[in-house]
Amino acid sequence: MNRLLTVSALASTGLLLAPAPATADQCSAARVMVVLDKSSSMVTGSINGATKWSIAVNGIGQVLGQYESQAEFGLMTFPRPSQCSPGGLDVAPALSNRSPILNALSEPPPATGNYTPMAQTLELAAEEPSLASTAGARHVVLITDGWQWCYPYDPSTRFDGIPAVEALNAKGVTTWIVGFGAEVDSLALNRMAVAANTARPNCVVTNADPAAPNQCYFQVDNATDLVAALSAIAGSISAETCDGIDNDCDGQVDESLQRSCSNACGAVGSETCSAGAWGSCSAAAPQVETCDGIDNDCDGQTDEADPGLCATGELCTDGSCQPPNGADEGSMHAGCGCAAGSLPDAGAFAPFAVLGL
Repeated sequence: MNRLLTVSALASTGLLLAPAPATADQCSAARVMVVLDKSSSMVTGSINGATKWSIAVNGIGQVLGQYESQAEFGLMTFPRPSQCSPGGLDVAPALSNRSPILNALSEPPPATGNYTPMAQTLELAAEEPSLASTAGARHVVLITDGWQWCYPYDPSTRFDGIPAVEALNAKGVTTWIVGFGAEVDSLALNRMAVAANTARPNCVVTNADPAAPNQCYFQVDNATDLVAALSAIAGSISAETCDGIDNDCDGQVDESLQRSCSNACGAVGSETCSAGAWGSCSAAAPQVETCDGIDNDCDGQTDEADPGLCATGELCTDGSCQPPNGADEGSMHAGCGCAAGSLPDAGAFAPFAVLGL
C-alpha cells in the first residue's frame, strides 16, 4: 500500500522517469568510412623519399586529429588478407577514433602480392552494417594509388567502380574519391566521382591523364595535397547544417548558420537558421510602385500606370512624371506660336507661307 502511494505521489509530481528530450549533447555526427588502398604499390612507390603508405597514414592521422570529435570515422583496407580478396572492416566508425585507426594501419602492405580490388571493396562497403541508416549522414572516402586491377588483369573490369558507387548511392551513402600519385586511372576515377555526385566544380570527366588539370576526383601528388584534400572532405562532411541537429558534436545546434537570399525584385539579403528551419529573407520587401525607373512592386513591370503614380494629367516617362508630349504647362507646343489656351497667331505659319504651302 505504501509503495502504491509513493508511486502515485511521484506520478502526480511528474518525478517518474520519462524519455529525455533531445539535447545538443545527443549529437548526430556524420559517419565516415575511410576505404584505403593497401596494395603493394603503396610501399614500392615513393614520393620525395617517403612511401605512399607512410604519407597516407600520416595524412589520415593529421586530419583525424582535427576532426575525430566532429565525425564518426571508421576504416576499411583492401585487399584482405592479400592478392585480390575484397577488403574488410578494420575499425568500426566512432567518435574519437584516431588511435584505433592508426593502430590498425601500423603494419604496411607487403612489397608483392597485394592487388587493387577497389570495386569489390566498395561493393562490400555498401553492405557494411556499420554504414546502415543512422541519424547522421553517411560517407565513404576512397583513397587509391592505382587502377581496378587483379591478376590476371581483365580490361572489362576497368570501370567496375562506377556501379559500386551507384550501389552506395542507393543506400544513401555519399562517396568521395581521392587518387594518390601519378599511376591512378584518372578516367575511371573521374567517372566514379561523377556517379557519386561529388565531382569537383568545372571538372573534365574525360581526363585520362592524372597530370591533367580539372579532375572530377581529388588528385593528390604529395603529402600536402593529401592533407588538403582530406581536410576539405572532412570539413564538408562534418559541417553543421540547418536541421535541428548537432551535426558537428560541439554541444550547439544550428549555430552561426546564415545564407544569402534574394526576393522577386532581385534585392539581396540573408537568412538565419533557427530550430532547424531557415528564417525569412532580410532583403527589402516589395514597395508601392513609384515613377523612378525601378520595378518597386516586383510585378515584372517598371513604372506601369498604377493609380496615383503621377499627378492628374502627367505621365511617367523615363523615370519621372512629365506633362503629355514632354512639354511644360504654359509653354509652346510644336507648330504653335501661342501660349497655352490661345489660338495660334498668323506669324506662327509665316515660314510655310514663304514656301508656298
